[in-house]
Amino acid sequence: MGDRLIAGRYRLEERIGAGGMGVVWRATDLDLGRVVALKRSQAGDSGQIRREARIGAGLHHPNVVTVFDAVIDGDDRWLVMEYLPSRSLADVIDSDGPLPPGKVAKIGVQLAAALAAMHEKGMVHRDLKPGNVLVADDGTAKLTDLGIAQWAEVTRTGGGLDVGTPGYVAPEMAEGRQAGAAADVFSLGATLFAAVEGTSVWGDANVGPFVQLRRATAYTLEPIRRAGPLAPALTELLRRRPAGRPNAVRAAELLSEVADVDGPVRTRRFRVPKRALAIGAVVAVLVLTGALFFATREPASIAAGPPSELIGDRRTADPCALVEPSVLNHLGTPELDSAGGNFNACGVRLRLSPDDEDIVDIRLELTTPTSPLLDKPMPGQLIVREVPSDSEDKCARGIPLPDGNQVWVHARHIKNWHAHLCDYVDPVATHAVSVLNREPVERRPAPFPGGSLGSLDACVLGGNLPQAIVGGPATPDPVFGNWECYWNHRETEVTVRFERERAPFEDDGRRVALGSREAFVEISTEWKACQAEIPHRGFTGDGRAMIETVEIYVADKVKQPAEMCPAAERLAGEIAPRLPPL
Repeated sequence: MGDRLIAGRYRLEERIGAGGMGVVWRATDLDLGRVVALKRSQAGDSGQIRREARIGAGLHHPNVVTVFDAVIDGDDRWLVMEYLPSRSLADVIDSDGPLPPGKVAKIGVQLAAALAAMHEKGMVHRDLKPGNVLVADDGTAKLTDLGIAQWAEVTRTGGGLDVGTPGYVAPEMAEGRQAGAAADVFSLGATLFAAVEGTSVWGDANVGPFVQLRRATAYTLEPIRRAGPLAPALTELLRRRPAGRPNAVRAAELLSEVADVDGPVRTRRFRVPKRALAIGAVVAVLVLTGALFFATREPASIAAGPPSELIGDRRTADPCALVEPSVLNHLGTPELDSAGGNFNACGVRLRLSPDDEDIVDIRLELTTPTSPLLDKPMPGQLIVREVPSDSEDKCARGIPLPDGNQVWVHARHIKNWHAHLCDYVDPVATHAVSVLNREPVERRPAPFPGGSLGSLDACVLGGNLPQAIVGGPATPDPVFGNWECYWNHRETEVTVRFERERAPFEDDGRRVALGSREAFVEISTEWKACQAEIPHRGFTGDGRAMIETVEIYVADKVKQPAEMCPAAERLAGEIAPRLPPL
């Protein structure tokens, strides 16, 4: 081949492999006297070569193989590229077997940087896999083969087989959905998984591409066995939901923490506020056993420096200042809900369809963790931390703050219909962290009106009354803003909390007359307690009729909830006269 010239300028020297959509040769550029790589289009794929040339021409990065030119020679179209003495990562895995986690992470940092550069320009690769990664002897890794890459705004997929490689495809692509930057991040995780585990994340190639696509659609991942300190980062990159994965910049940060590290890496943890028990017992258990961190880091860009005291006076901090309904416009019809939930909360009610009951309630709460934060973030460098969940019907996010407080974001479908809740939680949490990285939480626009529970202290309202219920001395344990308070002694716990909900007040519990007031007593399966609820004051919020209530819970680790109802009813009867007059 040494005498064959391409376009009268490039002398073919040696075939060095196949690059996705074409055969690749080492060649000499006779005009410039340099070694290059030439990639020839296969029959019918000249459009891919043209696209690769166009994409490559707009991208210059040290971890992406540079595209110099595209030339025509007879019926063939050739792509002229940078020549890198190297092996593909696929060849490395085949010949050397699974690689050490630290080495894989070092490769991953470089690939993530390449993806970040692509995504910043609005490009998506769509076929990141070991065969499209070149690794030089000095450890340099470069992304190649942009043959099916496209500008993000025109990327559409007709099915899993039309884009990417089944063993490395993201679940949403296997389902035939749009390929975005998050799909590249998943494929990066799948590529690194193969490098450290020696097999595809969707199973060995011997099972066939259709089986791999079915596994991708069902999200049936192979277990992580060899990754060691790389496992937490892989877990983040391989999240099922696109919105749950870190972006490429954050992926590089996660991988850099374990690059060339062979020992175990300590992951950061935080505990969930007690209020999360009412959000969902499964989520609470997961958080209490530890949660991985991930997601968006917003850069600090304030000349005077970002603030470290973000909450200030807890009772005047306005949670609605962190909520922007418009971030959910692309998902449905959102409306602000500033008058629901506890007084430390603000939310968005998102209508998903014309059905009046097809609504997701996304709620942001200002909280204090039950345990002090051991790893407080630096001002201006806050991140969203994910609470792992075993179901798409549960989702919660935490934003630890430098002052020891925390922002908690969660969601539920008002009718408990199936919904991908994190798709709605993540935009709200991301907006909140962007605000907090710029400025403290704003104050409430007006004080609570006279007679409102918002002006009361739940610990003071309970006084010494709960001690008789728990059967011993119990120090009040207030939650953020003192609108919720706990008393514990041995096996028994009493909770008094204030709530705001839609009017007219509806309750399926047993009605109990309390002089001029009334309470409703029933078993709470969420709290595993007996609940007594006292309707207090009606008001109008966000154009809707609302009502404030006092909720009283009495729980015992040994006794059944029904056994605690006499105590809950007794406590309600003693608290009712202490409330402001109606």
